Amino acid sequence: MSLRNEPVKWPKGARVAVTINVTHEWWSRQTRRMWGRDPQPRDSVSKTDYMVLTSTEYAFKSGVWRIMDILDRNQVKGTCFISGLAAEKEPVILKELSQRGHEIAAHSYDQSAQLFMMTRDQEREAIQKSVTALEKASGQRPVGWISPGTRPTENTLELLLEEGFVWHGDFFDSDFPYKIPVKDKVLVEVPYKVPGHTDYDIFGIYGAMKTPTDAFQFLKDEFDAVYAESKRHPMRMAYCVHPYVSGTPGRAAALEKFIRYAKRHPKVWFARCIDIANCVLGK
Repeated sequence: MSLRNEPVKWPKGARVAVTINVTHEWWSRQTRRMWGRDPQPRDSVSKTDYMVLTSTEYAFKSGVWRIMDILDRNQVKGTCFISGLAAEKEPVILKELSQRGHEIAAHSYDQSAQLFMMTRDQEREAIQKSVTALEKASGQRPVGWISPGTRPTENTLELLLEEGFVWHGDFFDSDFPYKIPVKDKVLVEVPYKVPGHTDYDIFGIYGAMKTPTDAFQFLKDEFDAVYAESKRHPMRMAYCVHPYVSGTPGRAAALEKFIRYAKRHPKVWFARCIDIANCVLGK
């Protein structure tokens, strides 16, 4: 791996590749900190945290549908990072995402189970369960992967290649996608964090009481900087939304406003992560 990764040429001479990623998750233990509030005490008599539970379910009932409609209206295909439990909970959503042309990527099986707490065999099982759940629900076998918390282990890349994955997105080390040699094979790294990418639309772009107007301005500023640099070489920008956060009417409107703003610029290519990986592989 070189100290500096080289830019990748996009199709038809595009200057910027923009990826819209949708993270659709589920936890077996609904006890995580959310919306800036503390979780229920461990000694609570009632063990169900309905604030967390119903806030997360907003994605299934409203948020993901609103985001899908926005992408459809603007003829954008995204990559959807989906946990196996989410696929099993509401398979109709997976089928709809696939039928609308979005890429289905694996986001492990259970967001409550971090890979770094697993043995190699346990991690292999989590990967296999994810693949099975997503393929059953969507009809599409995932070839891309994001670990819970974007924290893989020293075993992850080899295990992904064993299961036929093409790309992986956990690393934060480059503006550009690149090949990772793993023994006698190659996995494409499609970096999760690139200019304009805030995974944490929960605590980042929408933290500290930020408004949809703030969010659009952030995305616009990042896009303008990326587009200016693309005069010298091709660039990539990514934005990841969580439907239970960015799927509300005002926040979803900010996403649509950004997409329309970017589309007004020449030579901007909206791509899925698999499309990015295929460019790296020369396909």
